[in-house]
Amino acid sequence: MKSEILNKAVQFIDHYLGWRSWSVLVYNSVIENVFLIFYIAGRNQMYTIYFIIDFFVFFLFSMFSTTYGYLINDLADRELDMQHGKANTFINDSRAKAHAIVLLFFALSVIFGVPFFERPYFLTLWLLWLLLATIYSVKPIRLKERGKLGLIIVVLAQRVLPTLIIFAAFGYYDSLDIVIFTAYIFFRGLSSDVNHQLEDYRRDAATDTRTFTVEAGYHKAERILHLSLKAEKVLLLACLLIMYQKFPSPEVLGISLFLPLVVVYCTIYGLSWWQMRRHSGDMEINPFSRGGRNIFHILHHTFPSVLMPLCVLMLLMLRNWIFFIPLLFLIIYRRLYSIDLIRKGLSALKFA
Repeated sequence: MKSEILNKAVQFIDHYLGWRSWSVLVYNSVIENVFLIFYIAGRNQMYTIYFIIDFFVFFLFSMFSTTYGYLINDLADRELDMQHGKANTFINDSRAKAHAIVLLFFALSVIFGVPFFERPYFLTLWLLWLLLATIYSVKPIRLKERGKLGLIIVVLAQRVLPTLIIFAAFGYYDSLDIVIFTAYIFFRGLSSDVNHQLEDYRRDAATDTRTFTVEAGYHKAERILHLSLKAEKVLLLACLLIMYQKFPSPEVLGISLFLPLVVVYCTIYGLSWWQMRRHSGDMEINPFSRGGRNIFHILHHTFPSVLMPLCVLMLLMLRNWIFFIPLLFLIIYRRLYSIDLIRKGLSALKFA
């Protein structure tokens, strides 16, 4: 009896929280840009166990909130996804059960958000996020079919507001940093969402789903993707320079230990430029391409989502050993113990 209950619980978690190969842990702005939280820890000198607790509570809050956003979108898209032949979490569920599950994850996000509710701006920003995440998918407003407006709203809801919520949750109010980091994450989100619409272009056009790409046209959307990717790279460099200047990194011979991270990024950036020049525009520069890892995947995904938080945590460990806890979590979560994974990542830097 107990094993049966346990099996059902595991199946439930895997199906609803593990939606589409655990996308909640992949396409989650907080997790993608977790380096920002650790940067704030250093800037605010939050070298205590209380920060570690806050980090993991906030991690769960972001996970359940993101799941709510995904599930309410699947609930609203159930019939449309059937027409498209796309996967949908609720395809075999009754509408009542689907509503109950969406409400469950909303309740879980509230529970893990409560510790932050009294922090300035947090509750207001989260309620705004909740509103946008809901009306983006749900009729009669359904902003996802409002072309350009829908694209802007989804980037605000999935990228900009979560970033501002991070600043509010951890009490960081440096205006220049907020502008630069948020701008970077905005373009990172814009690139991702335009690419997603490009991938769905034919199906959306066939069912007259009025996304931005359907309204603007495939080639115009593709140009916007390329411009967004360029802005993303430049703004990430700006973020690194700010972090180099402001992060309280230990020094050796008067040189900040943060400097190697900046040098590595500039080197990869330079290699990517050299490869584009060498291949005269014939190279696949889309980091979302399913053709395998390349240097652009490292620039846009691996570097900001893996290398940056890894390095920042190592520097924080020099201040207090307790940062080994999130470091170990990051290593396990990103499977950085996998030699094969590391080898594949390094092979993407090849000059060919």
